Amino acid sequence: MRIIPFDGDQELEDISSLAIYIKAVPFEKSFVPAFFIQTPSDDYDMEIEELNALMDGVEIAQKSIDNIIAYILRQSYLEKNNKNNYKIDIDDEDEE
Repeated sequence: MRIIPFDGDQELEDISSLAIYIKAVPFEKSFVPAFFIQTPSDDYDMEIEELNALMDGVEIAQKSIDNIIAYILRQSYLEKNNKNNYKIDIDDEDEE
């Protein structure tokens, strides 16, 4: 697989190719993922290589999202841990 950066000269929506949309949909006081694959037109001939490239992109996105979630959890843990380490218990100081 070869990954190339998007140069931004063209709008992604203007490229005539497959697209996948993933959204967090509200469901029973929470969210569930929903997705669909869209073709540019009803008579679009889908190629297996194009679909494989799209699925590679989904895997790359998943790894990025996993990294984002891990970072958020790590930061949350560090913040909570720092608050607990620097918390002064006033009752203990009064007893000394």
